[in-house]
Amino acid sequence: MDSLLDFEECVKDSPEFRLKLELFEADVSVIETQLDKVMKLCGKMVEAGQAYNAANQLFLAGLAELSTYHRKDGVISNCLNQFNQGLQEMVSFHTMLFDQTQRAISQQLTNLCSQFLPQLVETRREFVRIGDDLGTAAVKNAQASRHKAADAERASHLLLATRKCYQHFALDYCLQLNTFKTQQRIDILNSVFSFVHAQFTFFHQGFDLLRDLEPTMKTMATQLSQFSSDCAAKRKDLENTHLLVQQRDASGEPMVSPCPGSDDIIQGYLFKRSRRKTKTWKRSWFSIRDNQLLYRKSHKEEAVVLFEDLRLCAVKPLEHLDRRFCFELLSVQKCCALQADSEQLKQAWLSAVQGSIDLAYRERADSQPKELPPPLCGADSSPGPPAPRLSVLDVALRGPGNQRCCDCGEEEPRWASINLGVTVCIECSGIHRSLGVHLSKVRSLTLDSWEAEQLKLLCVLGNNAVNWIHLGAVFEEG
Repeated sequence: MDSLLDFEECVKDSPEFRLKLELFEADVSVIETQLDKVMKLCGKMVEAGQAYNAANQLFLAGLAELSTYHRKDGVISNCLNQFNQGLQEMVSFHTMLFDQTQRAISQQLTNLCSQFLPQLVETRREFVRIGDDLGTAAVKNAQASRHKAADAERASHLLLATRKCYQHFALDYCLQLNTFKTQQRIDILNSVFSFVHAQFTFFHQGFDLLRDLEPTMKTMATQLSQFSSDCAAKRKDLENTHLLVQQRDASGEPMVSPCPGSDDIIQGYLFKRSRRKTKTWKRSWFSIRDNQLLYRKSHKEEAVVLFEDLRLCAVKPLEHLDRRFCFELLSVQKCCALQADSEQLKQAWLSAVQGSIDLAYRERADSQPKELPPPLCGADSSPGPPAPRLSVLDVALRGPGNQRCCDCGEEEPRWASINLGVTVCIECSGIHRSLGVHLSKVRSLTLDSWEAEQLKLLCVLGNNAVNWIHLGAVFEEG
């Protein structure tokens, strides 16, 4: 332990005391500077720790969001939740550590500095002032004349009083210096001990927490090993599949075959001509499903039905347009011009549309009993005895303009095109057959079986309406 100031030497005010007093004051100044530095560094450390805790909290919030993203995966979700809870407790331990550090260092050392140092400064100021007064009184006493007894006596009394006051201030100043020198050792040691004890508590709590997580970590290590093996196998499989698809399909040509498990017959991109602006073509995604042609303008929109029943449509290539690889779908209600990217894709779409029509007719014929339908036009719906069934021919010829051939005007036609919805004579039926079933599918009104929808089309529209639609379209194109 360092030697303290001697009170007896203080009363003597010897040169040795003055020298030791200066050394004490220098030590106090050094200690004050070091304490101020330590407190400032502690404040910066605590501030950085609080910033770390805030960043750590945000990081754990990100882990929690990641855990909710994997909530369907029980293994990952359970592991992340347990780790997140443990790390949250670690954040709480860090918060307590920084609070205890601030109390241990800043508060205790601040008390030391605020309790002793200001008082020391004030006492030293008075000590120096009284010392100067003592020196002045000593000079006056020495200069007093022996022939002036009264002045000499006053100078002696002043010197005595000043020396007595100086000695009291000097003793008080020495006491404060000795007390500070003794107390600072205790406070500094106590402060550092409190800080180390806070660190000990923090790491001890962290050890207990991680020890509780040890079974989970061992289980996770085993699962990670298995996941790594599965991941390596999966990556190998993906690389093989990627290489296979690259060699087989990545030729630059668009694929029109539907995905496995899809109900689509064909799907792919086509250009569609606008109905109002004939020079405007827009690329959309088309597909054929359930005997319907659907398209999507963009990936954000739902599929729209363009043709509800392809059996009532005719498909043909468009050779008179300036654009290549075009074809057209016609029905009694609308026509639509489409364009593929190549001749191969165009033929694929033509075959798919016609194939869908043929398949729909076969499925319909297999599922429906071959009976004549009830009257579709002009039938009386009022209650009463059931009306006798009419023949297919009688029903078909009731449509407006159906009594004459749609093409040549021959009376009493006995044939009809089921996809165009018109009646034709036997000669024109041969011409229709020569066009191909993709343009006109001909059936007999007396020999073949008919479905209710087909007869309804012949009855409701009739040759007049169909001729007006098709001839109008031809004139518009011309």
